[in-house]
Amino acid sequence: MRFKSEPFSIQPPQSHVHIHSVRLRLRSYGIRAKLLTNVYWCNKMALPFEFHWSGQNSDEASDITYRAVRWSAILDVAIELSGDNQCAFDGRYHAGGRHIVRRITVPARATTWLAKVPIVLASEPGRNWNSQRRFTMESEIATMIHISSKTNIPIPEVFGYDTSMEGNPAGLPFILMQCIQGNTVFDMGGPQILNSLQKTMVLESIASMQCQLLHAGVDQIGCLVMASNGGIDIGKLPQEFGLQGPFTQPADFFWSWVANNRTFKNLEQLADVDLKRATEAFPTRLASVIDKLTANNVVRNYPIVHPDLGMHNILLNNDYEVVGVIDWEGAYSAPIDVFAARTNMFASLDVDNGILAINAEGIDYESVIASMEKDDESIHVLLTALRSVVGGLSLCMKMYEEGRAMRFDRFIENIERGL
Repeated sequence: MRFKSEPFSIQPPQSHVHIHSVRLRLRSYGIRAKLLTNVYWCNKMALPFEFHWSGQNSDEASDITYRAVRWSAILDVAIELSGDNQCAFDGRYHAGGRHIVRRITVPARATTWLAKVPIVLASEPGRNWNSQRRFTMESEIATMIHISSKTNIPIPEVFGYDTSMEGNPAGLPFILMQCIQGNTVFDMGGPQILNSLQKTMVLESIASMQCQLLHAGVDQIGCLVMASNGGIDIGKLPQEFGLQGPFTQPADFFWSWVANNRTFKNLEQLADVDLKRATEAFPTRLASVIDKLTANNVVRNYPIVHPDLGMHNILLNNDYEVVGVIDWEGAYSAPIDVFAARTNMFASLDVDNGILAINAEGIDYESVIASMEKDDESIHVLLTALRSVVGGLSLCMKMYEEGRAMRFDRFIENIERGL
């Protein structure tokens, strides 16, 4: 056992087991303190706080997972790590699409921890737990550690984890982390509950997050992983990129995607001939412009892309201040333009005209970014990236990955005209 002491419109969309413990330290990085005065992070909660989490508690896979876990073993680990023998589970569990979580009260620290367990898809525990899922889980841990140490973005602190099946006393892999006292805006009643001031607060917090992530990039493209010396390293990209990498050149990011996405998964459902032809040809058309689009990119800074950055993964306190950003599974570092588009909640595509679409809220958001970069004496790196055709192209790639067809040819043609 190894221990170390201690488009966005705010719309929905003791044992032999190796238990690892980490203690994180938050600090600002690459962004001046002046910028952070615009952020509405809240360190002390107004009391009393009440969780309003919703979950798919009746889901069969979630129930199978819940029954497969030896929760007493996880509680024993929490007691050992916290030094508090009064630790206890707070309620049953809450479920998302890929995990179940249980809150653990830690009275001696006047705080709450969270046990996070991946959902199993079969009645036999661990049957579908493979090296790729383990890699993804460990990468999420590494990502949270990196971002927490390089930014002031409120990320859950990781206390311990076991990503293995063999010899795991809990029966399934798990992470023990800080439970941030926050709810999503949807758990609190929906976006309509926010007044104009509260919306501005949230907007500025999100903008600051994007700016901070930009300045906390790494020098290679790939998923963050735990290094053998306890530090952070860069590994291969996720499944949608064919598990290739890491890379040092932006072009390789796109080439790996093309090589792994030759077939559109919903092609047989497309009745429109032109739409079907444009969709089927997209990877080939993309390949024809990659080298020209990335020829002048010499910046070796690749920010971390949260793969699902939306209000459903942002926690607010009772005063509607941003207090947490969760669910970093599948995160990876990417070229700046890709990062800008895929972490911009306002980013969308005009599928008819093949261009990036910017609505009124998107314009307001860009104004906030411009102001923050000006205060930081930046050269509007992020603002420029938000408007990039390469960023738009990455949104086309995301739509293709998800099986959503569009006239990709129109977007490519617009790019070709500008080359």
